[in-house]
Amino acid sequence: MTDQQTIALKLHRQTAYLTAIVNHLPQGISVFDDQLRLQYWNQLFIDILELPPEIVVRNVSFDDLIMVPALRGEYGPGDPAEHVRKRRALAEQFSPHRFERTKPNGRSHLVIGEPLYLDGKVAGFITTYTDITERKRTEEALARNNETLRTIIDNMPSAVSLVDSELQVIACNDQLRRLLAFPDSLFANGLPSLADLIRFNAERGEYGPGDAEEQVATRLARARLGEAHHFERTRPDGTVLEVHGQPVADGGFVTIYTDITDRRRTEARLQLADKVFEHSPEAIVITDGNRRILSVNPAHEAISGHAAAHMTGQCFVANEAAPDAEDGEPWTTADTLGFWAGETTGLRADGGSYPRWMTISAVRDGNDNRLTHYIAIFSDITERKRAEEAIQHLAHHDTLTGLDNRFSLGIRLQQAIATTRRQDRRLAVLFLDLDRFKTINDSLGHHVGDALLVEVAKRLRESVRETDVVARLGGDEFVVVLPGLHDENDAAHSAGKILDALSAPYPIGDNTLHTTPSIGISLFPDDGDNTSALMRNADTAMYHAKALGRANFQFYAEELNRAALERIELERKLRKALEQDQFELWYQPQFSAADGTLTGVEALIRWRHPVDGLISPARFIPLAEETGLIVELGNWVLHTACQQTRQWREQGLPAIRMSINLSTRQLRSAQLGDKVAAALAASGLPARLLELEITESAVMERPQEAVGVLIGLKALGVSIAIDDFGTGYSSLSYLKLFPLDHLKIDRSFVSDIEHDPNDAAIVTAAVSLAHNLGLSVIAEGVETAVQLTRLRELGCDEMQGYYFSPPVPAADAAELLRLSARCRAKAGARVECNLG
Repeated sequence: MTDQQTIALKLHRQTAYLTAIVNHLPQGISVFDDQLRLQYWNQLFIDILELPPEIVVRNVSFDDLIMVPALRGEYGPGDPAEHVRKRRALAEQFSPHRFERTKPNGRSHLVIGEPLYLDGKVAGFITTYTDITERKRTEEALARNNETLRTIIDNMPSAVSLVDSELQVIACNDQLRRLLAFPDSLFANGLPSLADLIRFNAERGEYGPGDAEEQVATRLARARLGEAHHFERTRPDGTVLEVHGQPVADGGFVTIYTDITDRRRTEARLQLADKVFEHSPEAIVITDGNRRILSVNPAHEAISGHAAAHMTGQCFVANEAAPDAEDGEPWTTADTLGFWAGETTGLRADGGSYPRWMTISAVRDGNDNRLTHYIAIFSDITERKRAEEAIQHLAHHDTLTGLDNRFSLGIRLQQAIATTRRQDRRLAVLFLDLDRFKTINDSLGHHVGDALLVEVAKRLRESVRETDVVARLGGDEFVVVLPGLHDENDAAHSAGKILDALSAPYPIGDNTLHTTPSIGISLFPDDGDNTSALMRNADTAMYHAKALGRANFQFYAEELNRAALERIELERKLRKALEQDQFELWYQPQFSAADGTLTGVEALIRWRHPVDGLISPARFIPLAEETGLIVELGNWVLHTACQQTRQWREQGLPAIRMSINLSTRQLRSAQLGDKVAAALAASGLPARLLELEITESAVMERPQEAVGVLIGLKALGVSIAIDDFGTGYSSLSYLKLFPLDHLKIDRSFVSDIEHDPNDAAIVTAAVSLAHNLGLSVIAEGVETAVQLTRLRELGCDEMQGYYFSPPVPAADAAELLRLSARCRAKAGARVECNLG
């Protein structure tokens, strides 16, 4: 065999070998030359395109072969030649192409075409046809499964995320955004990475305080472990999430977030309800719809003494002390209205009864409204009932004395009036006020005052009939109601007995106290036919009794009522006068006894009413003291007097002492020092020119307190004088402690000094005492030259009175100051002579 034959044989064998391989490939193969003529193919090519074997020959054209499936309509409706032309135009481009085609018989093929090159030139192209029918069916089934799974996940109440091994989120449902409150912007460029989600949470404080990047790093490191995890997390808005993480086969993991907020709240409520049931101080009983007891709490046994085991299964009775017929009302009401509340009686295990406040609630099935349970809650109200009885007693009785109080008095007096009216009899109301009680209470202490009031109440009860009403209004005021009288003599007789009983000495502790009552009496129907009129008129009569010297009783008279009304009207005008600045100051000068020099003035208030004209201080000062208006009035006097002194100085008049009177109420005021300082500051008046006059009785009412107050005032630089000296009961031990500058002798000792040696002796003693204490003496009420001469002889330092000048308005007082200045300028001249 020649070499050529050998080569040919080898080539034939190789071709056969390759042909066998190609024919056994799972793809159909066709090769066309650059003229689109078939050069090579395998059997699977014929089978896939379903070509008649006889036309598949070498050099057959592309058009002839493609026409076969075109004629079968495999390329869709239309002209088969047009389909062939389009496909030939595509083939003539000799460019790579790849597409899938599904034949009418349902089989799908992947067609891949690649150009063939020889010596760098296109020599044709090769096309492979792969049957992908099964793969397509598998992919479609997988797609359907994925769609089903996607639908399930998207409709899950839980949030789901799937993360791959690179910690990239590759799937999640919409609930993830809603439940974890992720904004849409986080998903604007597709699914974010796990790091993006963690960082977003960290930066908004989802994981609590701390560095956000550290929190991100910690959680990513945990995620890379790929371990299953299960925990709960509470978001800042209070949402509680249950988090389940489970690794998957490819290295990633799926995480499910479930909102368990409601579950946890329900569990908390159930736990709370259980704790309430176990630890409630009130008894709780749960029954079925037939009132058979299912459960009782520990408080039930503590209250009733009945053990829970003993109660279970028994029929619960709301009112255990009532007949069975009467126990139905609570249950009927609970059935109808869903709720009943009221007081019932329970029986303890020891047989004793107790009051209890109970509520019964009917519980119904939410579906069919069927009654399923009752819940009864009750508490032992024994102590509350006792407290109510005590409160009821307190509401009608005075806590200190046990007598009827004002409220009870009103009720009982109204009842007594009605009874007396039916009986055609008379009734008396006695209004009592204890004389000097305030002094006793303030000096000996409230405990002594209270003991005295208790003893007074005891004597009152013993002095009247059991049918009479004895009440305490408050303080030291008492009222006695005497019904069923024949005439006023009966009332007078009872009042006399009370006066005698209450005037007897009171041994209280280590003290023997003395007080007397002032009693006012009003009669029904003479002085009123209702409670308010009788009380008011008895009160008016009581004040009349006090005015007549105390320790007596007085019947009401219409004139007293007129006086009381006038007093009320005067008080109204007084308040208005303060608002409308109807007051003015007048000034009475004070002179040196030695040379007649004007040393100072005393400021005296006057009320100029627009209709009534000047109203005497004797009328309105006591009323101002009684109503407390004296404090406001006194403050006005203080400021006005200081301002007036400054004005006189600005007019070039001599600097003199300005004296003003302080009331008892002002002396007790904690703000007195501040007010004096404020008046001095506002006026610019030097403190040495201001003198404060305080009555002897005012400082001796509370001498220990007065010492401190006066020392405080003295520290401001003002001078202090004791007014009306000799009319009170000064203790020398206290008098020497008071930081005084002047002592003013009351006018009552001056008026008859030239005839009464006793007055002269008193003045002499007062002057001696004052001078020994380093005080100067001012005599008030000097009206005659004889009085002036006598007072000089007795050693008085200064004089004040009508002999020199009555109180005058500010303008007239200024003229006196000018005259005094002129007199002082004349050597040897005496002021009183010039004034005369």
